Amino acid sequence: MVNIFDTANELAHQMVETDEYKELKAAVEALKADEIAVKLFREFQSSQAAAQQKAAQGTELSEDEMNKIQDMAKQVSAQPSIVKLMEKEQRMNQMIQQIDQNVTSPIRGLYADLFEAPADK
Repeated sequence: MVNIFDTANELAHQMVETDEYKELKAAVEALKADEIAVKLFREFQSSQAAAQQKAAQGTELSEDEMNKIQDMAKQVSAQPSIVKLMEKEQRMNQMIQQIDQNVTSPIRGLYADLFEAPADK
């Protein structure tokens, strides 16, 4: 019998050997070296999380909240270490999405015929 968790653990070990992971790790380390950028990054992440929570609850952001987030986004985009980190996060996320597509393809296959148009009789 296959132990799927052993396979997942092996995948995790292999992931840290990818260029995507290594580049993301380097970007995180570069960000950590810049105290100002770290503070801004944390504030921006916190503001985004709060905005997402409000949206999930169906609450609209005030104009002041929107302006604050937009201002922080401008500040973030002016920090090279944060921009580089976000680029590397995006590459890593693309790889994870491709892996997810591969892993979940058997499950999608189970449902495929449920969404096909019925054949004419």
